[in-house]
Amino acid sequence: MNKDLPNRKSLRLKEYDYSTPGGYFITLCTHNRKNTLSHILRSAEIVLTPYGRIVDGIIRNLPQHLGVSIDRYVIMPNHIHLIVMIDADDTLRAIHESPL
Repeated sequence: MNKDLPNRKSLRLKEYDYSTPGGYFITLCTHNRKNTLSHILRSAEIVLTPYGRIVDGIIRNLPQHLGVSIDRYVIMPNHIHLIVMIDADDTLRAIHESPL
């Protein structure tokens, strides 16, 4: 365990099988929460940066690489929200812990 990182409580349910079919709301943040993915105009329009366009392409290609579907997503300046749908396909399995 890295002493420099804050001690964070896991938000995962201990007994829940996250490979179960269903919808999962996921939030991903940029490093140090820097605004590198998009800009929000006064009209509330989101304009993607070059990094944001890369992320957009990756999200759009997730279904063909992971066998999941993306119900909705939004790329904010320093984070991404997405709803990932796992279908009842026995070949797909989610990991039960966060990678290091």
